[in-house]
Amino acid sequence: MLDDLVSRPGAELYERLVAGEYHVVPSAPERRLAASERELVEAGFARIQEGDPPLLVPVAPALVAQQVLNRMNDRLAVWHTEAAASVRQLVELQRAATMSSAGPVTAFAEVVTDPHRILPLVDGIQVDAREELLSLDTTASAGSVCLPRLSAAIDDPPPEWKTVFTADFMTPDLTWIVESTVAKGGQVRIAPNLPMKLLVADRAHALVPLDSSGSAGVLSIRSETVIGALVELFEVLWDRATSYPPGRDHPSGLTPYELQVVSLLAAGCKDEEIAARTHVSIRTVRRSVAVVFERLGVHTRFAAGVQAAKRQWI
Repeated sequence: MLDDLVSRPGAELYERLVAGEYHVVPSAPERRLAASERELVEAGFARIQEGDPPLLVPVAPALVAQQVLNRMNDRLAVWHTEAAASVRQLVELQRAATMSSAGPVTAFAEVVTDPHRILPLVDGIQVDAREELLSLDTTASAGSVCLPRLSAAIDDPPPEWKTVFTADFMTPDLTWIVESTVAKGGQVRIAPNLPMKLLVADRAHALVPLDSSGSAGVLSIRSETVIGALVELFEVLWDRATSYPPGRDHPSGLTPYELQVVSLLAAGCKDEEIAARTHVSIRTVRRSVAVVFERLGVHTRFAAGVQAAKRQWI
């Protein structure tokens, strides 16, 4: 279960410590830990309790799970920052290449920070899509401009319309957006989380936010090179997401709501907190938790989080 986090000897030692093993380590200052002991201490899975004798004691599984999730979030944040930097670099390269040519200069990218322009721009790119509209949609918000809302393409959608929503759309307050998209012929998938919002129309015009919420503005892109990279990003995230309506081709066999429960379990949330966040009853949460445990073959929240991360469900 812990093989992706620590070595097999380290995982076995940690499980024995959690089970109550009395594990003595050498005294300071000449202390030399075995490889598995040192690995657990460095990974934050265990600590040395000084005394006579000094002992290696486990860090609570819930705290370890939170540490693991924090490291995952840190890696995701780094990836997001690097991806944004790459996009900006590609835009600058395209601009430099265009300006060095003898032909007319075309604006391949524009930064839009005026909040009064952002919403018309978002709606316009969706309405103008004639052949294909790709989007990543999250509930990240910073004012009414960025709040979750139905796509402007709903009245006349293009033939190819794909949207990946984050799992927090699967609540009574927001699921109607997902259902309306499906009802109008849109292809929908659900992901536990997404690195950012994204709109790509006909592979000719794209919008990406300047920050995770969109409050700083958006980058309007018409560079074929940059849009190609964004489409590749979309396709990777699309392949990893769960089909909606549920039960079509995701290997977990879980519904989007159950996948959201998995994510919240991994974050250390109790049943009451999950119910409050997802606007459902405690009974519904407990029923979903039971399904998740059964599918993962586990009996604890920590084990569920580790197994779900290992299988790339979160």
